[in-house]
Amino acid sequence: MDFDRYLSQRARRVGGSLGKQTSVPILGLINLGSGTPDFLPPPHVFEAMKDALGQGRAQYTAWTGIPELRAAIAAKLHAENGFDVDPDSEIIVTAGAQEALMATLMTLLDPGDNALTPSPHYDEYTRDALILGGTLLPVPTTLETNFSVDVATLEAAITPQTRALVIVTPNNPTGTVLAEATLRAIAELAQRRDLLVVSDEIYEYYVFDGHRHISMASLPEMRERTITINSFSKSFGMTGLRLGYIAAPAPLIQAMLPFHHAMMICANVVAQVGGLAALSQPRDWFAGILAEYDRRRHLWLAALDALGLPYAEPQGAYYVFIDIRPTGLSSAEFVARAREEARLVFQPGTIGGGAGEGFIRGALTQASPAFDEGLERFGAFVRKLL
Repeated sequence: MDFDRYLSQRARRVGGSLGKQTSVPILGLINLGSGTPDFLPPPHVFEAMKDALGQGRAQYTAWTGIPELRAAIAAKLHAENGFDVDPDSEIIVTAGAQEALMATLMTLLDPGDNALTPSPHYDEYTRDALILGGTLLPVPTTLETNFSVDVATLEAAITPQTRALVIVTPNNPTGTVLAEATLRAIAELAQRRDLLVVSDEIYEYYVFDGHRHISMASLPEMRERTITINSFSKSFGMTGLRLGYIAAPAPLIQAMLPFHHAMMICANVVAQVGGLAALSQPRDWFAGILAEYDRRRHLWLAALDALGLPYAEPQGAYYVFIDIRPTGLSSAEFVARAREEARLVFQPGTIGGGAGEGFIRGALTQASPAFDEGLERFGAFVRKLL
C-alpha cells in the first residue's frame, strides 16, 4: 500500500530526519558519542517520586506546572543565574527541553520566518523549524575560533524574516562556552535589531578549566527579550522522566500556553515532584560526577594529541568535537566505518549544520571500562587511516 499519498507536506518535509532509532543495545558496540549522561538522579529524587506514587498523585497539574516547582525554579534562576521571574506568570514547566523548543518556535515562527543560530548546532532546532514551515538559518563558525560566535557574521545573516537568535551555551556539539564579551555583543545586537534571543542553557553545570556559564537574561536590558530554556535531563540525569522549563516574559508565556496544552496539557506530575526535590537539595552530589567527566575529558584529549587529530577545546557540556579531516574521510564515512570496523558509535558533525563537515562528536558519557576500551579501539582505527 502506498502510504505516501496520505502524508502531509509537513511530514514529507521532515521525513527521515531522525534516522533509524533503536532502544536495544547491540552487543559489542561502544557508544563514544552519546548525549545521554550515564549517572542516575540523586536518591532524594527517587524518594520524592515514590512518595508521590504512594499518595496516588496521578491527576493533571496546573498547565504551567505545580506552583511549588515553579517557585523553586524562580528561586534557582535568582540564586544561580542572576535574573528574576514571576513564578506565577513567567514560567512553564514542560515535558523536557524538547517540548520547550517546539513550544517556543511554534510561538515565534510563521511559515517563511527564520531564526538564526551558530553552526554546528543541535539538530532538533532545524527539525522543529521545518515542521513549522520556517527555517533555521545556520551561521557558520570555525575551529580557528573554537566555534565561538562572530557577531558581525551573525548580524550579516539577519533578514527581514528573522524573528530570533538562538544561542546554546555550553554548546552541543562543540563544547564551546561563549565568553561574557561575546554574549554582551549578541545582547547589543538583539536590542539594536529588535530581536528576541532563545537561550538554551541545558548544559549550564558542565563547565571546565575556569570557564563560566552566563545566562543571557542576566545581562542588562535582556530579561524582557530572552526566552530561557532549561531541563532536568542533563542537570540531574532525569532524561527519561521528561522535565524541563521555559522562563520568559509573561506575554510570551501566555502565547505559548495553547501550544503547550495541545502537546502535553501539563508535564508528568510524578516527574514534577521529582524535579521539586531535585531543586530543594544542595548539588554537592554532582561534584564527583563533574570530576569524573573531567577525567574522561583529559583522557580523550590525550588520545587525540597522541594521534595528532585536532579538536575544539571542550570548555563545557560533555562533548569533544573532533577534526577527522586528516583521515581523508567525510563525517558520514568516518562514522559508518568506525561502526563497522571498530564497533564504535559517534555522531557526525553535520547533524548540526554544514559547518560540522569533517568533524565527529565524541562524548564523555560512557563509563569505564567500556570508555577505556573504546578509546583504545578508536586509536587503533584512526592509526590505520592515517
